[in-house]
Amino acid sequence: MNSFFKSFTYAFKGIKLSLQQRNMKVHVCCAILAITFGFIFKITITEWCIILICSGIVLALETINTAIELFVDLVEPNQHPVAGKVKDLAAGAVLIFSVISALIGALIFGKYILDLLHII
Repeated sequence: MNSFFKSFTYAFKGIKLSLQQRNMKVHVCCAILAITFGFIFKITITEWCIILICSGIVLALETINTAIELFVDLVEPNQHPVAGKVKDLAAGAVLIFSVISALIGALIFGKYILDLLHII
């Protein structure tokens, strides 16, 4: 049982490491912005679930991307075409889901923003 609790220590250490990365800070700010808009616009439970799932996946992908980049640098400290491709693929995965999440956010919050603009 002790190792079970110790695994949480390692996980939190990993989260702390990921939060030191510039791109992770950008993703966290976007997640906070989406959550703030959720409270402002009083979005539905379903919309909350979608926003939280998208935010969580983007943050998790960015953490995995950082881990892959660090591992590639450890295995191949010199520039190597395959190492570069591995890093590019991992970064591409983050970008794909970030763009999809932004589109989902626009779909969810767009109607609330349009409704607000019609009132003004």
